[in-house]
Amino acid sequence: MKSTKWLAIAASVAVSTVALAGCTSAASSTGVPQSAKAKITIWVDDARSKPALAYATAHPELHATVQSVDNSAGNIPSKIALATKAGKSVPDLVFLSQPDEISSLLANPVNFPLALDSAVKKSVLDGYASGTISRCTFGGKAYCLPNDLAQTVLYYNKTLFTKFNYKVPATFDDWLALGKKLAVDHPGYSLGSVNGRYGLDAYFGSSQCDFNTSTEPTKVKIDVTSKNCTRVTDVIGPLVANGTLSTLDPFDAAFTPIVKGGKLLATISPSWMGEYGIKPNYTAEGDWAVAPMPTWAGASKNYSGTVGGGIWVVSAKSKNQSAALKFAEALTTDVSIQSVASTYPADKASATKWLAAAASEKWYAADPSGVYTEAAGKVSTTLGYVRYEPQLNDLYNSTILKNASGDIGAALTDFGTQVTSAAKSAGYTVSK
Repeated sequence: MKSTKWLAIAASVAVSTVALAGCTSAASSTGVPQSAKAKITIWVDDARSKPALAYATAHPELHATVQSVDNSAGNIPSKIALATKAGKSVPDLVFLSQPDEISSLLANPVNFPLALDSAVKKSVLDGYASGTISRCTFGGKAYCLPNDLAQTVLYYNKTLFTKFNYKVPATFDDWLALGKKLAVDHPGYSLGSVNGRYGLDAYFGSSQCDFNTSTEPTKVKIDVTSKNCTRVTDVIGPLVANGTLSTLDPFDAAFTPIVKGGKLLATISPSWMGEYGIKPNYTAEGDWAVAPMPTWAGASKNYSGTVGGGIWVVSAKSKNQSAALKFAEALTTDVSIQSVASTYPADKASATKWLAAAASEKWYAADPSGVYTEAAGKVSTTLGYVRYEPQLNDLYNSTILKNASGDIGAALTDFGTQVTSAAKSAGYTVSK
């Protein structure tokens, strides 16, 4: 979760870049002299450190130095913005575990990312899961290589569903009906969390609600009055009120006993939740299964939301862009690297290999690979990367979630007003 501490950092970055009315994205032709012998510096998080160091060691011709850098919210764009302002060197390649931060790196005067459309083969770009490149495409140009996905699916305790004689929901109307029935028949059981991104990006995101839809560095679409948003509050409001949807973070010490006690019936959660959220607290094998996302009322497609994932961004200022690009391509598409990654690879070929392990995992009641694959190609097209993303979770929790069991319609309106203000403060022109 993003801390409020990042708000001050985001504001300082926004102030230095808020000449955004005239902002342009990083040019595809940088004019920086290139040298195959130039050394490159790569910033990674701790999780990427081991494979990155191994690849750098195996390829000395790239002259790569790998540095593990704090990936907490705001740290990387703040460091790069300050270095740029001071005229100091910046890394040649960075991994962003907070991928929305690419929107800050794109802004003037930072202009950090290299446009990849002509720098990376189309076959490579086409090899990533559908929609992943478009999320970091601004002004028609792609600025990242996606590393991993956090597409949402429906986890459910198959053993409990059989015991309670419940059917797995195919629509969110079914999900609402299940929650109402669960509260009456089995009070104390839960359908998971809608706290922060687990509600905003998973529920509102999968419904294609426009709260951060952006394909330009200075423009964003925000419209929470549409059916795509109101149909979400129609579902979560009653279920928060009757206690089947929790307002606690799923990793909160007060929520994990629900999982440990076998009271979590189902949850709309990212593809990593089974391994890292449920399984550590519910180790019994053969109970949990994965189903496709339910379809929202009036929608023709069961889109997924997303809670997590990371991207690689090459510097337009690099003096050895070829080496940086080769490094980024390898870390995202080398099957030997990505097939053993901790989370679902964005690269489709790597994902196929990665899923083989999930298919044989005895903890699951059934092979989840088909569901994960389907969801990977259905991540909502409205979810964008924006500079005010850190504020979104706080605003959502303090408006919609705080009033979910009361006048949630008024809370949604309040959320829209505050998000619009945050977007404008970050230099965006807002449209509906």
